[in-house]
Amino acid sequence: MKKWICGLLIFFSTIAAGKDLYTGFRGSRVSGFTADYLVGVADSMSRNFTSPGFPAAVWILSYYGNNGDIYVQFPNSASVAHCYFTDQDYSESFLDAFDAADMKVWLQVEPGAANVETLIDLVFARYGHHSCIAGFGIDVEWLDTQSFNAGRQVTDAEAQTWEEKIQSYDSTYTLFLKHYTTNRMPPTYRGNLLLIDDSQGHETYQNFINNMNSWGTAFPNNSVGYQFGYAWDRSWWDDYADPPATLGNGLLAKITNTTALFWVDFTLNEVFHESRITAEDMPLPDKLELFPNYPNPFNSSTTFRFSMNRSGYARLLLFDISGRMAACVFERSLESGTYSFNWQATDLASGVYLAILQTRNATSRRYITLIK
Repeated sequence: MKKWICGLLIFFSTIAAGKDLYTGFRGSRVSGFTADYLVGVADSMSRNFTSPGFPAAVWILSYYGNNGDIYVQFPNSASVAHCYFTDQDYSESFLDAFDAADMKVWLQVEPGAANVETLIDLVFARYGHHSCIAGFGIDVEWLDTQSFNAGRQVTDAEAQTWEEKIQSYDSTYTLFLKHYTTNRMPPTYRGNLLLIDDSQGHETYQNFINNMNSWGTAFPNNSVGYQFGYAWDRSWWDDYADPPATLGNGLLAKITNTTALFWVDFTLNEVFHESRITAEDMPLPDKLELFPNYPNPFNSSTTFRFSMNRSGYARLLLFDISGRMAACVFERSLESGTYSFNWQATDLASGVYLAILQTRNATSRRYITLIK
């Protein structure tokens, strides 16, 4: 398969009348990509449209942890129920770059048991000054997931309250709700919601189109969007020379109320090679290496060993095969050097996990296997 950038070629007739089209990526600072690279991805997803298109992104500001608690990716001086805040802000520089590129960005949270209205206030108090902001998003799979498997359904009253809250900051902002099943969306309230399907595990391209079409037809009077490119579906999309174009064109041709297409960060560098993103050389990253953990596979504990050539903040995160953060192994400031860290996997189920070691400017990854 050719791993190179091709702009999506989309015919005007496939776009719902009167609707703008937003295309780009789903990502966050833990993805490990530079701001320049991500701006290039968004541009490549939109710049060759035959109809007006906007480079866009879903930018994640919080990840679900355990027992309703979430990890919010910026500092906050006050204590907030079910929220753990970082000691540094890791999104400001990215949003500055997105401003400069005239992108449109939805700021997304995985809410857990945290109060959504409080999260809205926190997010817009911190980032509302950015011109790139297009709205706020909620990954409903993580709404009260400590009590409801795959999250609970959003009520009509909640959806209306959240939408009104967001638009109190800017009347042009939109609220998106995201899930992979329609029964988690509000029963009847539709407002001006953007409803996004992030399902995965489709057996074939046609199965993918048909399943996504079911989402679009379930909400015929609303704008709908799609988040795709998951590794689970790689077995069939990897056969295409330009997967984003092939999948995106298929969705737009079939589902006329589609207004947003986002490729997921888990496979971005497989279809958007960095050497094709910008003409200028990318900044050289810090030297960072995560060595193989031992033992691997492991039963209850394993030792991570890594080296970093510069002092600074570092964290080690584990993600499950669906791309969801499963654990934060550590998060702290460290001096340059080589470290070993023993970790107990007390709360994780058996399976394969992606370990991502990250500093402010570099990322190193390895797969680990837990067997209980």
